[in-house]
Amino acid sequence: MAFNSWDKLAKAQRDYSKPKFAVAVVDKALKKNPKNPFLSAWKADLSLRTNLSPKGILIGLQTTCQLPGLTDTRLLSYLYRLCVEASRGALGTQANSLGTEFLKPWQNAAKALDRKNDRLDLWGTLFNVAMRENCWEDARFAVVNYNKEGPPSKKIAHYTHILAVQLAAEQKNDPSNPNAQMSQIQYGVARKLMKQAFEASSDDPIAVKDIRDLRFMADIFRWQDRCAELFALWDNPPARLRSLMKTHRDDLISLKTRFLLQQEDWLLLESHCYNSIEEVISQLNLGQDSKSLWELCAWRWDLWGALLQATKAIRPGQEGIDKISDMMDRCFAGFEAKDRPLRLTYMKLRQFIGTPMLSDCKEYWDNHSELSSCFADLRPFVERLRVEDQKDFSMFITNQTKGVKAQLGLAEDTFERWQQAEQNVLKFDYLLTISLPTMPSYDALEKFITKAIGFCVACPTSPDGGFLVIYALLRLHHQIMCGEEGKAPFEITQNSRVLLQAAMLARHLVAQDKNKQNRTLSLLAARLHLNLGLGKCAFQLYSYTKCKEMLLDTLSPYILSRISSTHPFDISGYQSFSADEELAKVISTIERMEQKTDGYLYTDMQSFAWDRAVDVVNLKRKLKSSLTKQICITERRRISRLRGESTDSLPTLHIDAYNGTSDNVDRSVLPNFDGTDSVGPLPVVMPAGIPDEIWLAESYGTWDCASRFFYQEGPYLNPNYWNPKSARDTDEVDPNWASRTRADSLVLSLWVNIDFYTLQALYVVEKEGIYDTRCQEFIGNVHSIRKAMEKLRMPGATTLKPEDEPVMFHENMLISCYTKLEALRALNKLIEHLREKILNAKSTHQMKRSLPKDWVNNLASEMQICYEAIRDIAQSYINLIRKKGEAAIKAQIRWGKIGNLLGALLNDGDVHYYASEYIESALEAWNGVLKVKLK
Repeated sequence: MAFNSWDKLAKAQRDYSKPKFAVAVVDKALKKNPKNPFLSAWKADLSLRTNLSPKGILIGLQTTCQLPGLTDTRLLSYLYRLCVEASRGALGTQANSLGTEFLKPWQNAAKALDRKNDRLDLWGTLFNVAMRENCWEDARFAVVNYNKEGPPSKKIAHYTHILAVQLAAEQKNDPSNPNAQMSQIQYGVARKLMKQAFEASSDDPIAVKDIRDLRFMADIFRWQDRCAELFALWDNPPARLRSLMKTHRDDLISLKTRFLLQQEDWLLLESHCYNSIEEVISQLNLGQDSKSLWELCAWRWDLWGALLQATKAIRPGQEGIDKISDMMDRCFAGFEAKDRPLRLTYMKLRQFIGTPMLSDCKEYWDNHSELSSCFADLRPFVERLRVEDQKDFSMFITNQTKGVKAQLGLAEDTFERWQQAEQNVLKFDYLLTISLPTMPSYDALEKFITKAIGFCVACPTSPDGGFLVIYALLRLHHQIMCGEEGKAPFEITQNSRVLLQAAMLARHLVAQDKNKQNRTLSLLAARLHLNLGLGKCAFQLYSYTKCKEMLLDTLSPYILSRISSTHPFDISGYQSFSADEELAKVISTIERMEQKTDGYLYTDMQSFAWDRAVDVVNLKRKLKSSLTKQICITERRRISRLRGESTDSLPTLHIDAYNGTSDNVDRSVLPNFDGTDSVGPLPVVMPAGIPDEIWLAESYGTWDCASRFFYQEGPYLNPNYWNPKSARDTDEVDPNWASRTRADSLVLSLWVNIDFYTLQALYVVEKEGIYDTRCQEFIGNVHSIRKAMEKLRMPGATTLKPEDEPVMFHENMLISCYTKLEALRALNKLIEHLREKILNAKSTHQMKRSLPKDWVNNLASEMQICYEAIRDIAQSYINLIRKKGEAAIKAQIRWGKIGNLLGALLNDGDVHYYASEYIESALEAWNGVLKVKLK
């Protein structure tokens, strides 16, 4: 085939999609035609995909770019992308321009084109490909040349030029960048071009004409921290813009407030807020607008909040209090209004000047206790009351609500009003007795749970009552587990009956929701069942959350985090599920959303949305570097390794993915009844925590490096060269950090030794004497893990009552088994590698004479015993669950006073049905452990 056109190249790339076959085809064709740019580009692409030297590839691409006849924009774009990738690999940094030698082909191609429209399309193509690769200096270069051709829309071209100059300057604005000073010049150019449009006459195509243009202007000045200069221009606008700015005055005031807050320009912010509020006060004094104060409080709280922040920052102490007090006197003189926005604003100002707020809270409750927003409105005030006042307030609202119930009776049309008020009382009870105390007493927890269950019985349709009961049960479970932590062997909890009660209640409440409208409750229930290791039940509940598109990026980590360490195998039959398929769905959805942004961003220059481009670029970056996607990719690869399946068809993570990730997880999705400064219920709902960027880096620094090599997924890369704080040095990393489970910490030393010997086998970087100590330590690691796992084996029979039986299923137990099995499988591959490459008769490797005699065989023997111990644990739990599981579940659900009270919500028939589900799910989970093979 003659590779002399883009279409022929594209066809050949489809025909030879695998690099190992394509390389042979390209090399053969290049021998016949060494100056073919299409073949040279393909050769560079294959070299990058097979991890050859980026520097050498970059030199080759430089030669390719000098070949004559480069006029096809598709080939030019392809070469540009390859040059960027090779440049990043060679330099290790993100360049904002490829430089003149790589832009020269574009200039030559433009000279070869006779038609103006073709040249416009060429520069538009360069702009898009440079923007796609985040090379804004090259994008600016493209826009400049585009403008020279006389574009059809001068306004779009002008504003796109401003944007490109601004973003090119931002990329240079780094003290370590030799072109850092140039950024200041370009910032000035961007402002100059923007002022030109602002001051232009109305008949000038580039003139600012609407609020869209003004917002873009504000963004340019904000990005440069030039708010004072912007406001000076807006205070003296051209005559043609005065009417426009008056019409959108409120929008512009909000923009000013937001920008000054972001810059923390407290003096200018205080002046801006005072002037805006004083204008309303003057209208009140003149009696011109009676609604202006209400609008200021209802729709413009950003002004009040910003004023308080600015005053606190620059006028601490009495000076600031006096100034706010004076404004209150003039703005709220003789204030008696009961209106919610006015009352809340007044209360926040009074709180700022140090007024005791108990009476205000009571008055607000009297007027607004039947609103769903009442708890959120009053929480910032109530949580800061003195303890005595908090008790007074709690007693007051309790008595008031009882009075309301007596007054309203049980009439259907008024029952909802009482229900909402009682629900607000319950929320404050939770806040004051459960959340705010550092360690609430068991008595307080039991009393609250009793009251909350009673409310759920009386008001079964209440959306928040169930959450309050579940949260309180989780707090109780957490305190019991913390108290018993020292008694529990290894990482296993002694008894999780309270967690079982919370999970079954959540399961039942979801079942009662016939239309499955409460998706947050379904998510909570699914997470709690995963905590118990009941994957089959959890995924059925998760299906009710109906997560679509963006929600998969923000919510799926609640369910899919660490799923490879709890449920790596598919479940078939009724209510089947596949964790791997769910992970693949999330990855493909996020990638599809990223591709959708291309349609808004990479258009022809005539329709480029210059004012939305930055937001779309940021969204695209968030999706491309999504932590959720990277977690899912990592989990899929771990699942395949545990199953013993090939990872060839799975997406991979480039090393750059471990840096600069975007954490898009919504950690506030669950209703929060804790204090305003707390993180909410997540720590008790998901004790292991949602993995973060540190976890991702740790994953590479521990199990991923060696696993990639042993499973033939790529070369071994020493993680220390890119991550100096690698988990391999356990002294540098806190073993209790949130994203690492206890099981991860306990197996860490084993991975450190696996990585050490892998590194020695490949590169020999240590002196011979180090092996004597490390060899014994390595076997000792495996031995200690084996002994610890043996302690977890359940005896064939216990003398305990069913309600006191040790936990039979919990995610900690599954994580413990799978993390050990994952490490043992890697260890087995290391042993095979040592036997094949080091200890064979013809080997001259240094390790051959350094390793102790029979050490590899002894290590293999200890590994096999440890593997059998883990299988023995799984089988012992399977036997126990089959024998006593259902009786234990039923007894533990009815355990204690709380268990008896739950009978009002969960009857015996419900418990029997759910218990049978749990037994089936638990057996599926434990059988998964037995499916993992050592070899």
